[in-house]
Amino acid sequence: MNWYRNLDRNWHLLAEVDPIVQQPALMIYGDRDAIARAENLTEFVPNVEVVNLDCGHWIQQERPDETNQAILNWLERQDAT
Repeated sequence: MNWYRNLDRNWHLLAEVDPIVQQPALMIYGDRDAIARAENLTEFVPNVEVVNLDCGHWIQQERPDETNQAILNWLERQDAT
């Protein structure tokens, strides 16, 4: 939290960093999450795969088996297991 609280003072530490995440990524959303989804996710993470689960915000606690399976399936497709 302190990183975000101090952002106005330490923004220069990341000023030269490319904001685009080039690595493959997995984003798991809860269909019933009250937090809005990132509309521009693929602009910043072009190689993202999105999975939706029938749950709210606390995905790992609400759907642990489905979350684990989504991660394992994604890792298998990445040849990372």
